[in-house]
Amino acid sequence: MSDARARFEAITLAVDDGIATLTLNRPESLNALNSAMFLEVPEAIRQAAAAGARALLVTGAGRGFCSGADLVGGNGFERPPTEDARLRANRDGFEKVVTMVRALNEAPMPVVCAINGVAAGGGVGIALAGDVILMARSARFVLTFVPRLGLVPDVAATWLMTRLVGRARTMAASLLGDAISSEDAERWGLVWRVIDDAQLMTEARAAARRLADGPQQAVVGTRRLVDAAPRMPLAEHILLERDLQVPLIGGPEFNEGVAAFREKRPVNFRGA
Repeated sequence: MSDARARFEAITLAVDDGIATLTLNRPESLNALNSAMFLEVPEAIRQAAAAGARALLVTGAGRGFCSGADLVGGNGFERPPTEDARLRANRDGFEKVVTMVRALNEAPMPVVCAINGVAAGGGVGIALAGDVILMARSARFVLTFVPRLGLVPDVAATWLMTRLVGRARTMAASLLGDAISSEDAERWGLVWRVIDDAQLMTEARAAARRLADGPQQAVVGTRRLVDAAPRMPLAEHILLERDLQVPLIGGPEFNEGVAAFREKRPVNFRGA
């Protein structure tokens, strides 16, 4: 299926020529997370895969990427009548967060995130779920949980940040809540590149196009290797590398790459 469009309440999804574009679409609230968005993001990824998407581009509508939980529009924060009911409701509600985090980080295609404006609170976790992350020069990260709300960071923000920039920077950013500029985000290694605002989506789509045209098994396998590296000793990691590489050597994508090299022509992995 070369083109697919689905109607959602809090996001939009379009699939065109192998690229799925998932846009957080609540611009009046800087794309604040509500219950609908938590449910719709995993469903959109499922639909994108079913439509044959080979790359997923995630961005925000309007001037923000995602401002975190919707504290103004109502997001299930009404206090239940008893303490036990409050805890049960919170645990049940958090399952939507778990499902969305898993969907983004385990997507069956590479993910490009184009951070077009502020990513605050849970928006940081969404932004850092990308395999290739581009950030507008005017954008910034802000972990608002601890200093402003009395909450621990969620949407996997601390797991992702600690792996990317280490304990000291993650701890200070989480406890103090100071904004992280795009320049610091690039310098720290949180994002791949900072792009001038006007060129962000052009560059993000170009990256998504390269990934969509690339060898899908190798792309997904490489993501597994990179994500597993921090928690695996070398002796274990090299075995994972072996298990991923063995099926690829001599396979359709490898054979196409070798043939294109020998014939001095552009490679065509989409036809492999």
